[in-house]
Amino acid sequence: MEKIRLLGITLLVMTSQAMTSTQALAAAGESVAPQIEPLLTVAPQPVTDWLTLDGTVSAIHQGTVAAQTSGRVSRMLVDVNDEVVAGQPLLEISGKEQFAAVTGAEARLARAQAQQVEAERQLARFQALIAKGVITRAQLDNAEASDRAARAEVNAANAALTQAREAYGYTRILAPYAGVVTKRLVELGETVAPGTPLLSGFSLDELRVEVELPQSALALAGQPADVQVLLPDGKTVTPAKLTRFNYADSQSHAFRLRLDLPPQTAGVLPGMWLKVQLKQGERQVLQVPDRALLRQGEFNGVYLQQPAGWALTPVRVGHCVEGQCEILAGLQAGDKLAPDAWAQQQEVAHE
Repeated sequence: MEKIRLLGITLLVMTSQAMTSTQALAAAGESVAPQIEPLLTVAPQPVTDWLTLDGTVSAIHQGTVAAQTSGRVSRMLVDVNDEVVAGQPLLEISGKEQFAAVTGAEARLARAQAQQVEAERQLARFQALIAKGVITRAQLDNAEASDRAARAEVNAANAALTQAREAYGYTRILAPYAGVVTKRLVELGETVAPGTPLLSGFSLDELRVEVELPQSALALAGQPADVQVLLPDGKTVTPAKLTRFNYADSQSHAFRLRLDLPPQTAGVLPGMWLKVQLKQGERQVLQVPDRALLRQGEFNGVYLQQPAGWALTPVRVGHCVEGQCEILAGLQAGDKLAPDAWAQQQEVAHE
């Protein structure tokens, strides 16, 4: 393919130089002979041999959010097929009990903090009096124990407040990642408990293709560079990651192959069918430029040079990639063709 591109660039430069020379001669008033485009000689070219398989697109991040507290569904903020962003509210659960628990935890924390302040002051007074011999060592020890107990109460109250606030936060369900809502499993007004499924969805940013790999092709899926995925727009992409399961299906005896697509691949959605190609090696094929083919309905032909003149020869065409078409039958190496089939047809018609 690279050789063909270099040949095309060389021909383009030569054509441009020839046109410049022709224009200069014409400006000088000299006669210019028409430029004859060189014939196209058919020669075998090495191309990559691919094994084509069907794959299904699925989302890497997909799941179901469930309730983490009990209550009644008070608001439904999204519905099926809605697109959401990460952190967007999805639904709300009535949280009067949870809010009351937060208020009670805050009050207990305030009381524990006040007791800690009093214990610290009492300990400071006893530490000053012990030096004067006014109090005993046992009284100082009691004051120190009371101070430590007050600190522990503050820590316990802080933990209880954190737990209460977390439970109150569970009344507002947020989207874990950006994506699309696929299922709504509860309705407005329903009572839910911890573990009740609420909504399902998946992310569109990171997708993968899953393929059933035959046992005979197990050695082909070695690394991502040996695989390419054909997108709906005709382009190909190399997977960002390749994962091959180390066990086969008990019924189909095929191995599952997962191909992670590059992030935010355009034109691909979960559930689509895509073609996946695995590199098998190289083979020699005959290729001609697309402009050398004469296409009329189901007919494909080329103008083949013969001793008696030009002959319109039918050919069977395979895949066409980047302006080069594979010839499956009708030609052999060394044949000389007209480089522009339509121009040659007009010339033959005028003769």
